[in-house]
Amino acid sequence: MLKGKRIGIITALLGLAGLLAATAQAAPDYTFETDSRVVAFADVHGAYDDWTRLLREVQVIDQQNRWIGGGAHLVSTGDLVDRGPGSRQVVELLMQLQQQARAAGGDVHLTLGNHEVMVMTGDLRYVSAEEYAAFAADESPAEREALWRDYRKVNPGGDEAEVRAVFEQQYPPGYVALRKAFSPGGAIGDWLLQQQFAVKVNDSVYMHGGIAKNPAFNSLEALNEKMLSELRDFLDNMGKLRAAGVMPWHVGYHDRLTYLNARAEEFAAANPRTRADWFDPLQAVFDAQTAFVFSDDSLNWYRGSALCHPYAESWNTEVFLKNVGAQQLVIGHTPTHGEVQSRMDGKVLRLDTGMLNSVYKGRASALVSEGGEQFVHYLGEPQRAAPVPEQRDLAMELSGMSDAELEQFMQSAPVVAVEDIGTGITKPKRVTQEQDGKSNDAVFKYEDTDPGLQNKTHYSIRTADDSDRYVYDVAAYKLDRLLGLNLVPTAVIGQVEGTEGALSDWADNTINERDRLEQKLPFNSYCQQSEQYRLRFVFDILIHNDDRNLTNILWTKDGYMLRFIDHSLAFRSRDKRPKQYRKVDLRVSDLLIQRLQALTAEQLQAELGAYLHPRQIEAILKRRDLIVKEAVRTADPS
Repeated sequence: MLKGKRIGIITALLGLAGLLAATAQAAPDYTFETDSRVVAFADVHGAYDDWTRLLREVQVIDQQNRWIGGGAHLVSTGDLVDRGPGSRQVVELLMQLQQQARAAGGDVHLTLGNHEVMVMTGDLRYVSAEEYAAFAADESPAEREALWRDYRKVNPGGDEAEVRAVFEQQYPPGYVALRKAFSPGGAIGDWLLQQQFAVKVNDSVYMHGGIAKNPAFNSLEALNEKMLSELRDFLDNMGKLRAAGVMPWHVGYHDRLTYLNARAEEFAAANPRTRADWFDPLQAVFDAQTAFVFSDDSLNWYRGSALCHPYAESWNTEVFLKNVGAQQLVIGHTPTHGEVQSRMDGKVLRLDTGMLNSVYKGRASALVSEGGEQFVHYLGEPQRAAPVPEQRDLAMELSGMSDAELEQFMQSAPVVAVEDIGTGITKPKRVTQEQDGKSNDAVFKYEDTDPGLQNKTHYSIRTADDSDRYVYDVAAYKLDRLLGLNLVPTAVIGQVEGTEGALSDWADNTINERDRLEQKLPFNSYCQQSEQYRLRFVFDILIHNDDRNLTNILWTKDGYMLRFIDHSLAFRSRDKRPKQYRKVDLRVSDLLIQRLQALTAEQLQAELGAYLHPRQIEAILKRRDLIVKEAVRTADPS
């Protein structure tokens, strides 16, 4: 685009009506096969300059912002708008590129993000001043005066000048034009309603947020149809209420129910035993509160695919990918602040690298699939890059040190404080250590009812399987890391006040399940409790832990992510499930099955032999085989 000229002018010159007519003739599909390049990007958020530079660098547009990609497929995972200054330019250019690409034998796909839906439905919390200003020239004085009159009707008090000042701040010039442009009948709104929420190009599925458990069982067709139908129905009913004069433009998404309820009460009081013509759309708008398209589990809002534990979340992802015949899920929505991130052994790619640098402190990036290869192009960088595998590091999260560093610290740093925790039969202590300017707390456990069990030639099931041993906390940590779970805090054998025991890193900023229930705290997390418990079931069966209880199930306070502590009563030699897990369903993903099957006797002996008897190690493998045998797999979920 030429500097200083608005893309809206260019669109008008090209004939927006003709563009919309051309794109409306063939309804967009949601499954595509191509031998050409596939270029995907995420979450532009109005970063027009960096976005267009990026598209030039990957050679899908020229210096005049015209399509030169030939048969390439350009995919946006949504959130073109909000926060950034160039949202209108981004949307209108993508509209043009879609028409030009199709004419050249390629295509442009937009999967609707939560921010497109928000603006369409009147949730304008994140619209910037520049975004409103981009529509100011399209707004007539009559429209603005009508907006003011409607606002004043329901805000009659106060000094006229003061109320007007508040109004101008809340509804700046361009407000009405923006809302109309993104509504049905508006150029942008009509185009957005022709797009999809998820598309499959070759072996990859692209969507904005991610895939939760329940939608994972549905087809792409069913998911797109459901969400688009719900969105269209909501907008249609809001339009009917607007036409009836009971839903003025100044009422936003979050105020709509309170406002409509007040209008309904006024009508009922003035018209006893009379039913207004607009009661049906009003009821439909109220019912839409439970619509899937607006829910946290929808394709454009779900964050579990980006944030939840990969071994738990991979179950949903694998079910979905197998269901739709794909190998990979590409998502945006949750920023990585700079790098395209690979999760679940590449089954999920997080493509939102924070393109709007002023807000997200990231950079523009594109995922390019070409000739059987896949690479990342970062704006301004000539070399190809690979997606960065996700790193989960519980030790670093808790202490700021790696496992190896923390083990060394706990084994060598002087103890400066010891206090009784006050809970637990074996009276564990909280220990503070300091060294070289670093300070860290740990739990110290020293009970051992069967010292040296791991080295005994004779294993007595009767006594050994009832033992309470601090070394088992270290064994649980070691096994956790072998599996890549990162749910058990770092633990070592150490000495405190002349007594040997196990030091386990203190899990700060957590709450146990008993206290959460007693305090009646809601489980506010992107990651369902029941789905996180999938990992609890597997781990506790693997180590035969029958002592899992409400006090040693920990949740982080800032997101309710699962943590495990207290394993001194685990590692029995039995080859069956512990009593409390005899009837639970084991939903285990292929990803976790592979990690379990990778365990070998030699590996376990090398890592756990200092803490466990060979009979206990053998039992781990037997229970591993039991889990694999009894698991509900994603290939045939029930």
